[in-house]
Amino acid sequence: MNTRQVQLGVQAVFGPSDPLLGAHIHSICDALDIPHLEARLDLDTDVREFSINLYPAQHLLNTAFQDVMNFLNWTRVAIIYEEDYGLIKLRELVRSPNNIDLEIHLRQADPETYRAVLKEIKSKEIHNLLIDTKPSNMQHFLKGILQLQMNDYKYHYVFTTFDLETFDLEDFKYNFVNMTAFRVVDTGDLYVQEVLRDMAKFQPTPTSPRLNSSFITAEAALLYDSVFVFAIGLQTLEQSHTLKISNVSCEREQPWDGGLSLINYINAVELKGLSGPIEFKEGRRIKFKLDLLKLKQHALVKVGEWVPGAGVNITDHAAFFDPGTMNVTLVVTTILEQPYVMLKPQSNLSGNSRYEGFCIDLLKEIASMVGFDYRIELVPDGKYGVIDLDTGEWNGIVRQLMDKSKLGLLPD
Repeated sequence: MNTRQVQLGVQAVFGPSDPLLGAHIHSICDALDIPHLEARLDLDTDVREFSINLYPAQHLLNTAFQDVMNFLNWTRVAIIYEEDYGLIKLRELVRSPNNIDLEIHLRQADPETYRAVLKEIKSKEIHNLLIDTKPSNMQHFLKGILQLQMNDYKYHYVFTTFDLETFDLEDFKYNFVNMTAFRVVDTGDLYVQEVLRDMAKFQPTPTSPRLNSSFITAEAALLYDSVFVFAIGLQTLEQSHTLKISNVSCEREQPWDGGLSLINYINAVELKGLSGPIEFKEGRRIKFKLDLLKLKQHALVKVGEWVPGAGVNITDHAAFFDPGTMNVTLVVTTILEQPYVMLKPQSNLSGNSRYEGFCIDLLKEIASMVGFDYRIELVPDGKYGVIDLDTGEWNGIVRQLMDKSKLGLLPD
């Protein structure tokens, strides 16, 4: 934006995405009473009279990441950030009193050092990572994971980007590596799908690439919503005021007399956009919804939601404890003991259905919640397990656990 543009009559300014340039543009808008609509992360917590920002506040995003890590029961985590700005935006997460028992390893990295940093993390046997990298460098980071073979079920990566769906994850789908991220655009929503289909039809020139009708980046969606927010605010203002375009001047610091009314109407807008429910307080977005995504063998799938004040709601617990990730069925060794483990009177039953009792019900419930398959076997000698003092060998359930079983079910 330059002085000549302002003098020709400007009712609002959108963007930019660069934080330094954005602060400069806002200072001009604030001096001239011009609404400034942004769709970028802004770490400045001060109230800005003529600013509207559709990007979710960072302190709320940090709370969302905290809730996910709590759900996953992380006790050790490596946080990899690319720029100093990345550390600043995650500092609340690092300093949170809720993380007293969480061992945090902070590492700054870029495409030149990804491999070295990942190698160090692997050597420390840290399997949980929170990743904050530039979208343009994401493929370099993913390549480093593959090169160091840090792409199996032991590892869990939580990415701060809203655009994980736009990256090629084909090499990771079948190695059972855990990848999780939030998205701000629910591509399963019918309204979103309709808008994306309409966008895909738009082609500025015959040689322009067609837009993807399945995905949209968070930045593009937020910018789209900011235009809608402005349009609704402007329409509401016109219903009660005669709107006049007046020339303003940077040299004379002559502000626009309609700017204050317009920014107040924009601030009062509530709607459902591409980025979900939208509502503001003092120019900051206070209402939104994040979808929690998890990589499965076929694709990234929605496994939960997070909204401010309500925390994370996991709708697919089995996605985080997927039996397919290790491709095993647990062998459960037990012993008959009323009323804990008993044989059903029916003689035509087979497999796990032959058993009933308190411990059987408990095992079934745990398997359902955690998400694993199991096969019940009775211990051959009918003993819990004692050691033979002459041979030093165990018998009973203890022996079975030592030899082959994955789980012991003790009725007593």
